[in-house]
This record gives sequence, structure tokens and C-alpha cells, in this order.
Amino acid sequence: ASTDTAAWDHTNTETPSVVYNPDAPADRRYLLIYSGANGMFPGYGFPGYAIGAAFSADGKTFTRVPAAESPHGMDGLVLTARDAYQTDGIVADPEVVLVAGTYHLWFSSFSCDGTNCATVQAYGVGHATSTDGIHWAVSEAPVRSLLRASADRTSGGAQPSAIYDAVHCRWELWQTSDAMGDTDTQPIVFNNMAGVWHATSSDGVTWAINYSGQRDLSWMASAPGEHLGLLTGADVAVKDGGRYMMYGA
Repeated sequence: ASTDTAAWDHTNTETPSVVYNPDAPADRRYLLIYSGANGMFPGYGFPGYAIGAAFSADGKTFTRVPAAESPHGMDGLVLTARDAYQTDGIVADPEVVLVAGTYHLWFSSFSCDGTNCATVQAYGVGHATSTDGIHWAVSEAPVRSLLRASADRTSGGAQPSAIYDAVHCRWELWQTSDAMGDTDTQPIVFNNMAGVWHATSSDGVTWAINYSGQRDLSWMASAPGEHLGLLTGADVAVKDGGRYMMYGA
């Protein structure tokens, strides 16, 4: 976390996602995108997250994007809820993927208005693209085809993890999206989930997801280490054509 008490990411720096770009300048081959905050979001019991970026030459030591390059004039800060919604809210849990020279970013998002931002306007996974990892163009927030009900902008999920399968020219995305009561039987109620849903896309823009089917991962109380519940979110990677999912329980 930044030692500057006025920095946007002074109290929280978390949920990182890293991608390697062999064509980037030598000191910016590794791009790290992360969530950050400085204090709690008004009216809610969680931090007021935004999204930041940092670069590295070796993948070990990262330096925040300098304020002079940041679209918000602050070290590291590259994307806020106002960039996505033109109103107050939160963007967090970034997932970055590089395909054909373009960075694709998926992120949890939330917007609201009214006294203490009490009226929720949107909730779901957003999508943005960039050619430099610093300046992001929001394509859609939330992504309508990932919502449970396309007409309800508050019916989305969160904690996205995405991959691009170059062999099959197909995008895949996993996210949490629990309906009311889905986690009621779990003993632990802090930031938990019933499981992870899987979506596919040919272009990374329009997705197919079946909420009437089964999750790719569902809570199993009898599984070792899971009897108290699942922690929100999972991360998926590809190796030798297989899918590897890491999750907390």
C-alpha cells in the first residue's frame, strides 16, 4: 500500500492480475492491474475501490504508473467507477488478458446514487480495452450478456477470471453470481459464494451463459477444507489445453 496517506490506494492494495507483453518496452513487459482504496465507501461496509496499474521489467519489482501518465493524475490510478458509469460507485477485482496487442480488462463494478449512494443503479462485470495498459476505454459496464436478466442492470456477477483459447478462437470467463438464498446453508457468511459460473464468447464482447444449468464449481460441504463455505471468486489458468481453477474455501 502507498505510504502517502492522501494516495487513492493508501488503505488497500489487493486482487492483482498480471500479464506479460513481449512487445512492450523493456521496463514495461509485465503489467500488473490491481484494486486499491483509501477508506470506506460512503454508506457501505466495504472499501471504495478503484483500479490501478504498475509495470515491471522482471515480474518481481513493480512501479506504479507515474501521475504524469495517469488519466487521473495520481500514481497508479487508471480506472474509476466514474470512468465506467459517470456516477459514484466501485470498480474492483480486475482480470487482464493480452490478445493481439490489445489488453482486455474485466472487473467487478457497482454504481449508485442518492443519499449515501443508497440507490443501486448497476451491479455486474464490466469490460474495457487498452493498447498501453494505462488508458482504458470502457466497452460495457456491466456487460449485459453476463447479467442474469438483461433488462436488470443490477443482476450481474463479480470476481471475473478470463482466458483466451487461441486454438479454438474462443474466450472463456468465470464469475460468481449468486441468487438470493444460494449461500444460506454455508456456516461462514463473510464474502462467500455458492460457486462459479462459466461463460463463453467468440469475440470477448457478447457472452453465452446458462444460469439454469450447473456451475463449473459448486460448494461441496463434504469436500476437505470446504465444510464452512467458499470464498468469493476463483482464478482460472490454461496449461497444455487444460483448465486449472484456484479458489479459496
